[in-house]
Amino acid sequence: MNREQNHFLPTRENLKTEITDLPKVAGEYLKNGKVVIFPTETVYGMGASSLIPSACKYIYKIKNRPSDNPFIIHFSNIDEIEEYAHLSSDIISIIKKLSPGPISYILKKKKEIFSSDLPTIGVRIPSSYLAREMLKISGPVSAPSANLSGKPSMTRFSDIKESFIGRVDCILEGGDCTGGIESTVIDLSASHPKILRPGLISIQEINKELKDLTVEYSEEINKSPGTKYRHYSPDCIVKIIDNENEIVSHENSAFIGFKKIKKIKKMEFVENNKEYIYKLYSFFIQCEREGLDIIYCQKPIDDKDSYSLLNRLSKAVSKN
Repeated sequence: MNREQNHFLPTRENLKTEITDLPKVAGEYLKNGKVVIFPTETVYGMGASSLIPSACKYIYKIKNRPSDNPFIIHFSNIDEIEEYAHLSSDIISIIKKLSPGPISYILKKKKEIFSSDLPTIGVRIPSSYLAREMLKISGPVSAPSANLSGKPSMTRFSDIKESFIGRVDCILEGGDCTGGIESTVIDLSASHPKILRPGLISIQEINKELKDLTVEYSEEINKSPGTKYRHYSPDCIVKIIDNENEIVSHENSAFIGFKKIKKIKKMEFVENNKEYIYKLYSFFIQCEREGLDIIYCQKPIDDKDSYSLLNRLSKAVSKN
């Protein structure tokens, strides 16, 4: 058993996890108050029906997640969102332009739904076909990423299968996620839109639709996941470096970046930030499982994806 698994809630006695590639099967599990892991275009999510609070609260136990760290609620369409959140014509226009896709919105809550006792809810419409077909059956699903709280999110089905058999009721198989990091989160509950968490959709792309967009990344803001607590961090020490001269020891160390490093024990070469984002979490998980001591991460190239990538790297370095 790897080090990461030891942190998870112990396997539930006599629980047989069903693995299926049928969204309808996963949707029925959710409707019946069960916990389901499912693929999205960003990372795998661990979800429960947003209309069954007891099921949602159980996810906190499985993940060892702080109870004030909110979930994103996944919907199949904007009409469902409008039932539970206040949507102005401007907000509807924004959502229709940017969704479905890897973007979440913080909105004022209209109707009671599981949202960690907040007056706002985080919502998104995933572009993943499997996820949306499942949501058509289940209704709204509250789902953080599938991982132990604070650890790297999982993007590969093989990692999901190894870590969660006997811990959740159902796993919807969907191969490996194509994105690599979580959704961008925009706060639309105040007078001016703000990015609370950078993600797969860059600030530059969103600025095309929201000219007055600002960034308010703060650990004091807890409307969004990925802000207040330590996130995305493996057991290994993570160091961000500019070049290979900063590598202190090649022994039992790993490197991910744009240059091939000789003599290092484990290396992941990437050609650009997009590939870096795609490979980052799975590389972290593999290094942890191999018992490596240090992961050296080369600083991102300066482009539209560098801000989101550097955010994830910086959170992995932080031990707060």
